[in-house]
Amino acid sequence: MKNSHGLKDGVRVIITGASSGIGKALAVLLAKEYKAKLVLNARSEKLLESAVQLVEAAGGQAVGVKGDIADESLSKQLVATCTEKFGGVDILVNNAGLAKPGKVDELTPEDWKYVFGVNFFGALYATYAVLPSFMEQGHGKIVNVSSVAGKVSFPGSVCYAASKFALTGMSEGMGAELAKKNIDVITVCPGWVRTEFFEKNNVGTRANPTTIAEKHDLKGWVMRNLLSISSEECAHDVLVALAAGGSRELILTMPGVVVERAAALFPQLRYALGKRIPAER
Repeated sequence: MKNSHGLKDGVRVIITGASSGIGKALAVLLAKEYKAKLVLNARSEKLLESAVQLVEAAGGQAVGVKGDIADESLSKQLVATCTEKFGGVDILVNNAGLAKPGKVDELTPEDWKYVFGVNFFGALYATYAVLPSFMEQGHGKIVNVSSVAGKVSFPGSVCYAASKFALTGMSEGMGAELAKKNIDVITVCPGWVRTEFFEKNNVGTRANPTTIAEKHDLKGWVMRNLLSISSEECAHDVLVALAAGGSRELILTMPGVVVERAAALFPQLRYALGKRIPAER
């Protein structure tokens, strides 16, 4: 995989939301495969320090920058840090995300602003912060971690889905616009990935693939082997796409692919089934 299609040893990467889940797994994999030089961002200083140590143990270099990606000034700081420490930026991974579960009539406009601030505007700020560097050097890669919920919206997660729909739309359009400038945009839409995301965002245990997969019964086996993937598996698929080059969309997990394709082909069925899904999960 090394030195394939533009990825090379010492590749310089910024990853937001890098203290756990997909972000941390991708950081460690980049360090292992490419001896990557990484700037990692998260809100938890303790978890961020742990991620930095894992990267260094895997053969890479890492600098942790604590902060909320919804703050526009932080994006500029991340780019400045990567440039000062490592001489530039090759890849930006917009991975930070959060959810606010709940029915529409239980949420407030402030809840929506909070979710969009991280899931959409955080990615937008970071993209605008790094674009001048990418354009000047004549290349760059942007990974936007959206969700299958950014393709199909479900009751009880409309706010989260709307923010991911916005991110998916931005990512697809940017990929088309920036292709001539040798800037790749990869849109990642995972289904169920076994991460700490669900527990952090107070998602009920009935909809938490991580806790379901821990069960030693048929339901747990099905979740582990058929319905979900690990953070490491997701990171591997993202790295393969980065190495292959070009803008593309990744729909991850078997159920994610089925749901996305079915919703596109049979929109009325999507609405009919959506009404049967409980908002409280």
